[in-house]
Amino acid sequence: HGLPLSIVSDRDKVFTSAFWKELSRVWGTELQMSTTYHPQTDGQTERVNQCLETYLRCAVHDCPAKWNSWLPQAEFWYNSSFHSALGCSPYKALYGHEPNIGQLAAPVTSLNADVQSWISSQAEHTANLKIHLHRAQAKYKHYADKNRSPREFAVGEKVYLKLQPYAQSSVINRPC
Repeated sequence: HGLPLSIVSDRDKVFTSAFWKELSRVWGTELQMSTTYHPQTDGQTERVNQCLETYLRCAVHDCPAKWNSWLPQAEFWYNSSFHSALGCSPYKALYGHEPNIGQLAAPVTSLNADVQSWISSQAEHTANLKIHLHRAQAKYKHYADKNRSPREFAVGEKVYLKLQPYAQSSVINRPC
């Protein structure tokens, strides 16, 4: 929706070329060069990229040669997913309403062979995505739970707290 105020990019020769730098200067677009997984440049973009990478890994697991055909669905998935920072999906933030997901409530059939093939392909793809996303969630949970241990504290029991002033917003930041 117009020219961007900034572009976060890797250091590919396309983005480091004199032509691109001059074009960005003329447009008034700031080039923010990044390296992989360094959120110091733009943490939100890095996080979006991680989410899309996970989605695409799950989407292309069974048919890696067709990864580019799933890009529009990956974009739609991201834009129609709830975002805690927005309090809604990016689609709703932009257009004021949730998108029409277009999923069929029940299995349907069509007399047109091409339409039936597309419906079957979408249903199979959705089923595969669910399997792979559940597997990915289980893997992430497994690694997150590795360093956790169940603990119970009794009323009046003393505990040590490790406060991180850059992370805690509910505790007053004191130097001691």
